[in-house]
Amino acid sequence: MKQTKPTWNNYEIAFSRAEQEFLKFDQKEMIRASDLRADENYIYITFFYTPYRIHRKTGYAERCIGKDQWRHCNYSEGMGIFDAICEPTPYRQLSGEMVDTSYFAKVGFTNRSIYQHYADRFCADLEHFRAACLSLGAIPLDQSDAGFQFQIFDFLPMILLLWEGEEGIPATMSFLWDKNLYDFIRFETSQFIIGHILDEISLAMGYKSSFQASTQSET
Repeated sequence: MKQTKPTWNNYEIAFSRAEQEFLKFDQKEMIRASDLRADENYIYITFFYTPYRIHRKTGYAERCIGKDQWRHCNYSEGMGIFDAICEPTPYRQLSGEMVDTSYFAKVGFTNRSIYQHYADRFCADLEHFRAACLSLGAIPLDQSDAGFQFQIFDFLPMILLLWEGEEGIPATMSFLWDKNLYDFIRFETSQFIIGHILDEISLAMGYKSSFQASTQSET
């Protein structure tokens, strides 16, 4: 019986290349700049409250899913981590000023966010949304109808603000990052990280992933 090769989509191909590119960077510098833990075999980092590791000789990136259990990173996880640590800007530091980057996520002429379905989903059950965010480790904020601060990495926070809609006005969601965000990660990377976070919240609420499903289906 003829065996067919598995089909890789564009995201998987790009991430596989990124794992190889990782090997070209100065690992001592990335460990120093991001204050990472490392041993002979792995570099370790916490991404959105979850342990990850990167094999120092192959670039293979993994997420911890249980005691001594790991799985290969998906695109959003891996690219977010690589972008944050591989080429650290010299003397980068947070400004302490959080700014709204949500306007970048508006598309077309409707002024609807590309993450609108998440805003609608979360506002349909605010109590469950709040509980999910707290279970993930977020800090509640007295802003908007439901606001939380998340640690994306130990060195990089993000704030999510959610407002319930009214008649004729849809639910609204804003993302605030430090003013010096682009000293840490690229804009494109921040959007994939947002998608990852919204998926993690959705999963904590009992929903099936939406953002990852849409990216994984592209070829």
